[in-house]
Amino acid sequence: MTFLKNDIRRSFEKIKAEEGLKQSTRESVLNKLNEKPKPRRNFQRLSLAVAAAAFLLFIGAGSFQIYFSESSYIDMDVNPSIELSVNRFDRVIRMSAYNKDGKEVLSELNLKHKSYKDAVALILKKIKEKGYLKQNGMISVTVQGKDREKASEIKTLQTEIDQCISEHGGRQNVEVYAVSKRLKKKSHHLNVTPAKYLAIKELQKVDQTATVEKCRNHSISEIKDYTKQCEEEHGNSRGNGQDHQQGGHHGHGGHHGGH
Repeated sequence: MTFLKNDIRRSFEKIKAEEGLKQSTRESVLNKLNEKPKPRRNFQRLSLAVAAAAFLLFIGAGSFQIYFSESSYIDMDVNPSIELSVNRFDRVIRMSAYNKDGKEVLSELNLKHKSYKDAVALILKKIKEKGYLKQNGMISVTVQGKDREKASEIKTLQTEIDQCISEHGGRQNVEVYAVSKRLKKKSHHLNVTPAKYLAIKELQKVDQTATVEKCRNHSISEIKDYTKQCEEEHGNSRGNGQDHQQGGHHGHGGHHGGH
């Protein structure tokens, strides 16, 4: 009987030992399982952080590209010839000069990120200080951009220029108008403002020897004055009724038609 009791006790102790082993093993496994999600959570947090940073970078890059994309171009010509590239927020993002006088003016101004209205006013003020604004001279401004922007900018520029001129007591002939993308591209290729390009084309109608290179450093006022002079000379020639002179004029007209 005692032997049987001892045998039963040993059996129960063995079972308890196995249960204890099972319990410790179970706890060890659970601990390991509990430890694994931690790195995973950290990885998830890191992934979210990287995704957020990438999104912000994407948004930032997109905003940067939008801000520094030209929406319209404003070309000013007195004799300093200057181009302003304007973004959709009406801010100047690039400036360039077509001639030496324009480079000199821009070298003394900080126009980047200013509104185009302020930029135009500062350019006119500097041009005035340097003596380029002459009495009864001409200021030609062209705008090339989207249709809505053209109308708005033309109206604003005309007002800004007139106000600036009146503040400095000057008397100038001001012309502000829109030009097509095609015309802007042609003039840009020749490194002259659209206004000067058009003035030269008008001169070439009455003077076949006129070229962009010859006229590049002349103001639009000078080009237009010379055009008028040539037109008067041609008019006088036509009035003389001389056949050879009339024939010469017709020949020139035919040449112009080929432009």
